[in-house]
Amino acid sequence: MKKQIRLEGAQQTLAGAKALLAGGDFRDCVSRCYYAAYQAMWAAVGEPPTKPRWEHFGLIQTFVRGRWIDPQVSMHGPGALEAQRFALRRLYDLRLGADYRLDTVSRQDAEWAVQTVQEVLTIIEQR
Repeated sequence: MKKQIRLEGAQQTLAGAKALLAGGDFRDCVSRCYYAAYQAMWAAVGEPPTKPRWEHFGLIQTFVRGRWIDPQVSMHGPGALEAQRFALRRLYDLRLGADYRLDTVSRQDAEWAVQTVQEVLTIIEQR
């Protein structure tokens, strides 16, 4: 799938998440935010090398490493986007809680999730 299609899908999913936030459905907002970030990261790093789709932690690791920005980035030490690692892992965990454990999600967490996806999209669009 082409990068632009995935980016448009991420933006559309984020728009849905914002509508869910406005409607007070914080659990589904967080879930949609995670998948918006997932599609955006996939657009940035490209297709997975050995499987038909990215596994979640592998995609986060590859995105954070940043070789999609600069192929010369070292495979050792912190990634080029290390500052995003914690946020993306937290977003993934919030999604697991929302989708599988049916955790209560606060407005604050949902707003944070929307902001996190917007930041990821900005990083990608600036490259």
